[in-house]
Amino acid sequence: MEAAKLDRGDAARTLEVLQGRYPGGQSRGASELPDLPGSVPAGIPASMVERRPDLAAARARLFASAKRADAARKSLLPDFSLTAGGGTAAARLSDLLDPDFLIANITGRVDQVLFDGGALAAGARGALARNDRLVNEYAQLALEAFQEVEAILAADRSLGIQEKFLNSEVEQAGLAEKQAERDYAEGVNPNILSVLEAQRRANNARAAIIRLRNQRLQNRFDLHLALGGDFRTK
Repeated sequence: MEAAKLDRGDAARTLEVLQGRYPGGQSRGASELPDLPGSVPAGIPASMVERRPDLAAARARLFASAKRADAARKSLLPDFSLTAGGGTAAARLSDLLDPDFLIANITGRVDQVLFDGGALAAGARGALARNDRLVNEYAQLALEAFQEVEAILAADRSLGIQEKFLNSEVEQAGLAEKQAERDYAEGVNPNILSVLEAQRRANNARAAIIRLRNQRLQNRFDLHLALGGDFRTK
């Protein structure tokens, strides 16, 4: 009993901290578990997973890395401008399409890179390598997110089936309990132990259904976190 009170107090203080309140353990829960917010629909769009904060952060890192890798790659190429600094624009464009002109400019840029000790080339290679690593990390993180969602959805279906069986068990145990109490009261079965046994079984069944419903609620919380929000599309 005292252990249960301690657990309740810890849970209350945790909730109060999340609510921005002083953790005095004064919060009180409802006397009954809330109902599940509807059944999970089939065919949840995979794009919902993109709302997860961890995937959003990984995606932002990947986009930033791709921009840096692209900038580093472009820094190895000659810096052309389509504005005519001398002569006509047509002549300038003609130079840009001349293989000998391009080779000369790229060769000069490569010579400059080599003269600088290859720092620019090394930087570009590093940026591309980092981008490849982040691509692989994002793909792995996305696969793990989908695995998490699939496991939670499978658990939701399984728990729903289990609850149907337990509801039937609770109903049957309740009927047996009432019958044993009636038989004892009418003297049909004067053995009080049979009444106590029937009550024990009924109470165990009721406790089991409460634990299962709590498990289903916890699983829905996990689904909300795994999807990065509600599963409803509208």
